Amino acid sequence: MRIRRFPLMLIGLAIIATFLLSCGKTSKEAAEPTDDDASDDDSGPTQLKIDSVVPSRGGASVSTEVTIHGDGFKEGLVVTVGNTPVESVKVISSTEAKAVFPSIPLTDRGLKDVVVTLGDQRAVLPNGFEYFFDEDPIVFVHGYFVTANEWDVMIERFKELGYPEDYLAAIQFSDNIGSNIPNAKDKLPPFVDAVLEKTGAEKVDIVAHSMGGLSTRLWIKLYGGADKVRDYVTIAGTHHGSSMACLIGWLGEGADEMCPVYATQEESQNDVQWELNGDPDSDDVDETPFGVEDGGGIYWNSVWTDADQMVVPPTSSCLNQKSRNDCSDPLNIMVHGVEHLHMQLDEGVSEIVKTLVLKHNVSKP
Repeated sequence: MRIRRFPLMLIGLAIIATFLLSCGKTSKEAAEPTDDDASDDDSGPTQLKIDSVVPSRGGASVSTEVTIHGDGFKEGLVVTVGNTPVESVKVISSTEAKAVFPSIPLTDRGLKDVVVTLGDQRAVLPNGFEYFFDEDPIVFVHGYFVTANEWDVMIERFKELGYPEDYLAAIQFSDNIGSNIPNAKDKLPPFVDAVLEKTGAEKVDIVAHSMGGLSTRLWIKLYGGADKVRDYVTIAGTHHGSSMACLIGWLGEGADEMCPVYATQEESQNDVQWELNGDPDSDDVDETPFGVEDGGGIYWNSVWTDADQMVVPPTSSCLNQKSRNDCSDPLNIMVHGVEHLHMQLDEGVSEIVKTLVLKHNVSKP
């Protein structure tokens, strides 16, 4: 009987051992994760990172819309460029976001770190965006019997604003009392072309004082300046002449071209006033040709002073006159109590000029 039970006992023990091994294996498999289980354990928050900003450059004077590429992006993403928060952020996906980088002072331009934060995560793209100088160069044109040095103070003020030295150019006419025609025809064109080539700009802004207003207007109308000027600003310009010029005609032909005030065709020396203004008693000539209001590209402005003792009458400085002494066109800006030779030195006038030339450039709508 015992002998018969022994095989049965062996069979039973084998069954029990098999059962125990099976349980142990199942327990071990449950304890050791599969590859799928391991990936599930790693499904926590994706590490925030930033790979690129496109475009990576933008003008300092305008806002720039960019696309930020990286990973871990979600709603609530905060973006800064340098130390400045961006104007807006829109998360497109976990790897892409749109942002609008703001304009900055011209003095702050250069390379900036781009930083993204989300909760307690932070990622940095060093030097990820560059703000570049995007204003037009300025050509300063002096007046009768003075030199380019009359612009030294205003030029320094523009440098303080952030303009590079190459973008501030004052022409010196070899004959500062002679006719405006050779200055407009022979001197201004190559000077402006050299400034455009040096800066790589498309256009210049013109800032002219006194008789410089005549030579620059002639250049624009007759000698190829129409497509090279964006903002045009004259300060105490002798656009319709001055009775004071009649007292110094012996000093040079430039004075003759400014005498008499509101010259008719017969009175107009070298036809300068007649070409630029036409009949002083009628609105027969466009005094601001190629202006934006006519479909051109020039923004015209004239800053004049009621205390002008050199441009007599002071209203001669106004443009787009429909009749004598008409300063009604809004492009004419009057300042009070500043003398003729102080206009280019006066801080308030400089602020007006800055505002006018900073309104427009190739980057601005």
